[in-house]
Amino acid sequence: MSVLITGVNGLVGLHLAKILIDEGWDVVGYDNNRKGELAFYPEVEKKIKVVWGDITQFPHLLETVERHGVDAIVHLASLRNEVVYKALPGELFRVNITGTQNVLDLARMGKIRRVVLATTAAIYGLKDDFSQFILEDASQNPVGIYANSKAMCESLVRAYRNVYGVDGMVIRPSRVWGRMANLDTLEFGNPLSSFVYKAMKGEPIRDKSGADFGGDFSYAPDVAYGFYRALATEKPAHWVYNIGPGEFYRLSEVADVLRSLFPKAAISIGPGMEPYVTQSPVRGPLDIGRAKKDLGYKVGYGLRESLEHFIKTVRSRS
Repeated sequence: MSVLITGVNGLVGLHLAKILIDEGWDVVGYDNNRKGELAFYPEVEKKIKVVWGDITQFPHLLETVERHGVDAIVHLASLRNEVVYKALPGELFRVNITGTQNVLDLARMGKIRRVVLATTAAIYGLKDDFSQFILEDASQNPVGIYANSKAMCESLVRAYRNVYGVDGMVIRPSRVWGRMANLDTLEFGNPLSSFVYKAMKGEPIRDKSGADFGGDFSYAPDVAYGFYRALATEKPAHWVYNIGPGEFYRLSEVADVLRSLFPKAAISIGPGMEPYVTQSPVRGPLDIGRAKKDLGYKVGYGLRESLEHFIKTVRSRS
């Protein structure tokens, strides 16, 4: 089985490639960003075929699929920075929607058997009850330009399933973290990686606000495993699945764990939700029961375990 991962040089793409290699799959990576996570995992890059290209260019994508005998595509590549692309909606829609339609067209033409698309839990919007688990059929209210683009991409998958019989699946991850590359890019919705790097460097974490912000922070290896199960499950009962830890954590809890791991660290986060809520509305955790039942999904890391694992990884690969 040969799988094409678009956005392979991103966070989930890297970890999915690792899993697929270990499981004996052939992996073709497709990306236009040469400064990503693969730089920290040269042993992974050596075992996959990396093609540098633009997902909006259908002829090159088609050529890549045919040349490498690709059977399935996991489509992770997208533009996602809410702060930047709020002023550039045309570019965001061009990349996210055209890229999705291109991979779906490959399936419509019979070139591949399955497309697994990454969207986002942000399509659910703001939910006032943070203790309420969110099912896949919950009402949607995407408020940001990125979340709205992903809702449109899901509509494309539905259309290609209904009209052309395409085997298209949607995975909705939540607040993915574990980034090692491009940490100079501000991640309003999920500061866990930058918190860890500051603590490891002995730099203080002093935020005037943010302690009350929270969510189901999802460690990248766990999210990647969800995509793997979506690929490996022969006939899933549904086409949309939530993926996350199934737990809600506030940044105050994250800070407490970091203080226990770095007793000498200066960590102070004041009450409130700013600035994180400006990019990522708060809601309760995703219900992952469907993924557990249908896909055999399981969470490998709790909050403390994920932080410990990430710290160990950074130390071994920096």
